Amino acid sequence: MANLNNSNVLDFQDPGTLPNELLDMPGFVNELTDYTLAESHSPNRTLAFLGATAMLAHLAGRSYADVHGTRTNLYLIALGETGIGKDAPRRTNGRLLDLVGRTQAHTESLASGEALEELIAKHPAALFQPDEVESFVGTMRGTGRNAAGLSERIRRLYSASAGLYAVRSTARVPEGTVVPYPHLTLFGTGTPQAFYDALDGRAIMNGLFGRCLVVNVPDEYRANLPNEAQVPSGLVDRARAFAALEKAACESNRLDLVTAAESPEANAAFRQSADTLMLLRKRLADSELFTARALVVRMNEKIAKLALIRAISSDPAHPVVSGEDVAWAVKFVTHVTKAMLHEAQFHVAEGKFDLMLKRAISFLEKQGGSADRSSLLRYLHVDAVTMKKLVSTLLMSEIIEDEMVGGGKIVYSLRSAA
Repeated sequence: MANLNNSNVLDFQDPGTLPNELLDMPGFVNELTDYTLAESHSPNRTLAFLGATAMLAHLAGRSYADVHGTRTNLYLIALGETGIGKDAPRRTNGRLLDLVGRTQAHTESLASGEALEELIAKHPAALFQPDEVESFVGTMRGTGRNAAGLSERIRRLYSASAGLYAVRSTARVPEGTVVPYPHLTLFGTGTPQAFYDALDGRAIMNGLFGRCLVVNVPDEYRANLPNEAQVPSGLVDRARAFAALEKAACESNRLDLVTAAESPEANAAFRQSADTLMLLRKRLADSELFTARALVVRMNEKIAKLALIRAISSDPAHPVVSGEDVAWAVKFVTHVTKAMLHEAQFHVAEGKFDLMLKRAISFLEKQGGSADRSSLLRYLHVDAVTMKKLVSTLLMSEIIEDEMVGGGKIVYSLRSAA
């Protein structure tokens, strides 16, 4: 069973790309992943897997829940350099939706919050697949009414998936429209540098970044002659079954028609990860590590969502969340969160103090993990009071440890991830 205690999320070290063991979800997701790879000029398993996961998250929307009321709405962002095949999963997802009659529930662009609400009012389970997601993030960090409205609604829809969402009236939406269990799935792609440069403190503090799973995608440097074969009939049949279930839920106004059972091992795994994350949140409560706080607070629900999606992928008719599903989800979310923290420390700062924290961590990392106090002070070029506050925050959050060595010299070291 995966244990968060064995992987310090707050070490700010780069965990590398997702290992192959985490790019595995038996059933629907693996089958769609394989089809996407066959259809791509530049096959990339990480991209194909993320696109397939987002597709199942969308198809299962409003029809499935676990025993705790968790839904499958995910905000997934895949970041990679130009030319690695980011169009492939978006294209195969669109093709599958067309085959099951759900094309209108899918869009690749949204200009405003009103446009998003109009989509949700008409299609309560919607899939949003923006390319160049940094442009989308840049739009939301603007100061105009449309920008603020889009950011607000993206956040609200994520949290409203288990309740009611009141849609503001527009020319296309009647006054008083309420959507029960709205379900927005986001699958965005972009380049790492552009995406993180587009972020700012507001995206961190208002929870938008924390709601996302942002995955760095490696270039696999493979070329392929795409297979022009039709979508496998088994995939189409299962997608049609998902679509029919969501349609039945809408028509009968009975949502969550399928509740995934939970094994005793899964329950124990959930409790263990929740306890560990609660301790981590307590450590961060009074710290100045805003990015870490924003990410850690959402880890539990991301784990639950992914474990549920994995159970549905394996057995859509009778899903059971197993201990293996939770263990996989813990490893996936922990890895991605560590990578997000590593990237954010170099690109996103909520203020001067936060920037100093990120610079201190970066300096220690470049020095092989440790440096004496005087070297760190010279590098940061801050006064003694600020230095004391910086060190206190990093020690309290257990990101560093201090040690007195010969001659009264103090050495700070990044804590090991082991």
